[in-house]
This record gives sequence, C-alpha cells and structure tokens, in this order.
Amino acid sequence: MQQYFFQLGNTPELSLAELQVVLPGTIFSQVHPDLASAKLDDNVDVASLMEKLGGTVKIIKVLANKEGTAKENLEAVLAQVLADTHPQEGKIHFALAELGRDHLPMLDPTDVKRALVEMGYGARFVEGSRHGLSASVLLHSQRVRELYVIQTSEKIFLGETAAVQNIDEWSRRDRSKPYADRKKGMLPPKVARMMVNMGLGMLQREQQTQIPLLLDPFCGSGTIAMEALLSDCDVIAGDLDSDAVHGTRQNLDWLNTVQPFDGTYAVVHQDATLIKIPKDRKVNLLVTEPFLGKPRPNPAKLPFIFKGLEKLYLGAFKHWTKILNPGAAVVIVFPVVETNNNGKQIRYDLRKLIDKISHLGYTTHSEPILYHRPQAVVQREIHAFIFQPGK
Repeated sequence: MQQYFFQLGNTPELSLAELQVVLPGTIFSQVHPDLASAKLDDNVDVASLMEKLGGTVKIIKVLANKEGTAKENLEAVLAQVLADTHPQEGKIHFALAELGRDHLPMLDPTDVKRALVEMGYGARFVEGSRHGLSASVLLHSQRVRELYVIQTSEKIFLGETAAVQNIDEWSRRDRSKPYADRKKGMLPPKVARMMVNMGLGMLQREQQTQIPLLLDPFCGSGTIAMEALLSDCDVIAGDLDSDAVHGTRQNLDWLNTVQPFDGTYAVVHQDATLIKIPKDRKVNLLVTEPFLGKPRPNPAKLPFIFKGLEKLYLGAFKHWTKILNPGAAVVIVFPVVETNNNGKQIRYDLRKLIDKISHLGYTTHSEPILYHRPQAVVQREIHAFIFQPGK
C-alpha cells in the first residue's frame, strides 16, 4: 500500500465526497481543511485517477515520514530524498511546498540546493507560493519536481506531487465550447463531473450495469451531459428552451471532435415534467441542475419564488418515477438563499420537499453539500437520492 495526500478543491466537502465514491472502501483522513490522506494499492494509476476526478487539485505521493514536529534539518533530508529518487543524471529542477506549517519558519531552498550540489547534482529552485505551485505551472513545466512537507499533529510527511489537475482541459470545456448562456446558472464543469461521479458511485452499489443511461432533464448548455459522456455514460439531455437544446447539440458534437467518447447521446426539446424515454430503456442515473430562479431575486418575493420552485421540483420528481429504474441514483441541485431582515437571518430552501418525495420512493443517500461561488446570492445545495418504488 502507498500513502497519498489529496489536495481538495474550493469546496473540500464535495471533493472528499467524490473521492469516497470513486474509491469505495478507501479510508480517508482529512488532516487539514483542504487536504485528505489515504493509502491506495500499489497498482493504482494516480494519473488516470486524476483524469476522472473533478474536485482534486493535486495528488501527492508520500516518500518518507518523520516522527515528531521539529525541523531537524529538513533541508538536508529533502535533498537526500531528491537525490535518491532522481530518475537519471542531470540537473534537478525542484520546488518546495509546505502545508500545516504556517506557524513555523519557512524552509530555505538554498540549503536544499547546496546539499544537492555537494552530492554532485546540478540544481535549480523554482520559486512559488509556500503552499505549492499552481496546477498551470506544474502542467507546463514537467521537469519540475514539487516536494511537499506536510505537518500533522504527530508526524512530518515528505512527499512529491504525483498528479495534477489538467486545467487546460477543464478550461477548454468551460470556455471554448460553441454555446453558452451567461444569463443562466452556468454550472462549472468540475462540479458537474463531481455530481456525475457521485451518481456513478451510488449506482455501482445499487446496480451492476455496464453502460449507465444518464438523464439530465434541465440540460442548459449541456455541461453535465459532456462530463457524463467523458465518464463512459450514454446520455439523454432535455430542456424546455429550444435555444438550450440547439446549443447542447452543438456542444456535444464539438466535444466529440476535441475529446472523442464512446457513449451515445440524444438531446430532446421537452419539459422536465413530461420528458419521455425510449420504450426499450429506463434511466438508472439522473444528474441535473434544475431552474434555480433568478440569480439576484427580489428579497420580498422569495417566499413566492420558493413556493413556485417547490411546485416545479415536485412535479418533476413525480414524473421521473415513471422513467427511473428501481435503484436509480439521483444527484440534483436545490437552491438556497439566505437573507438578513432587520438583523434576523432567514434561509429559504427546499428541505420540506424531501419529506414529500420520500413517499414517492426517493430515499436520501447522504447529507446535502452546499456549494456556491463567492458573492453568489443563490447557492447550490447538492442532494443525492436512491429511487426505490414502493418504499
């Protein structure tokens, strides 16, 4: 078994939930707010694992650890680790990063470089943030070896970045697709991937299926559909907006030219509360972000807005009972708005809806996870359900 640290994204709770379903049975320990640790089988390909994940920024392989928390000439130890693991002769390009050590003096890279020179190596230090180089720098500077010193309450871990998020691919799917509507919710691709992975992880436990059929009945610009197709799903995407339907088709056709996939897809112009599925198939995975209301709603109208949204969601959940397979996984975004009225904090959400849909066969699979962009008025609360009719 090999120990790794996983640097989590902007919503660590969501990133960790994704890891737990992608790597079922693995025990994760959250050692810092944005850092989790786990031991994986030696045969795990962490580069392939990183391609699958939406919420992990870096995977750091542990090379050594030391008991205690004192500095103990870590620069010399780091130099020896670099020398021992250097794959070939030649200059060593390295960067240093520290986590959990903000209360301690920074390590001195010149001491590491000096020790390497004394061992006969040429060395170059690449300067960056104390907490690590950006994914962009590492992605485009593949000669650089980034060493991490990670401090916990009991040990000092020395590690090296083994895989980094390919932000070029994420950015391309986010910004280069032919159709986008900036007036709508614009679910980020990374969040869409995490939601798809959560659903697939739930599905693996509830059903054994080779090619899941994923439905997104509020497809918007097709972000969830794109991430699902890249995750080896067949997809049906639907929307009531004809522009969204046309735009989603454009985006999926474009995706297949830049990142070819094996799955099949259909995009339909239908209401989410009436959407139809081919008679020979049923949906075993539903992942969607429905209409969340206006991005900046009038506070005085929030009670009426959420009453209307509850009606929309309930109608959709009722209809989906006709097209979902028993054991199907549902990962869906609920809107949340918090306002301050004369010093009193008021929260508007759709939590009451959960009791109503439980009678339809939807069982809560895990606690909801709140995700929102900075300054966003309408926040996203990600819910996961298993559909079992008759329960």
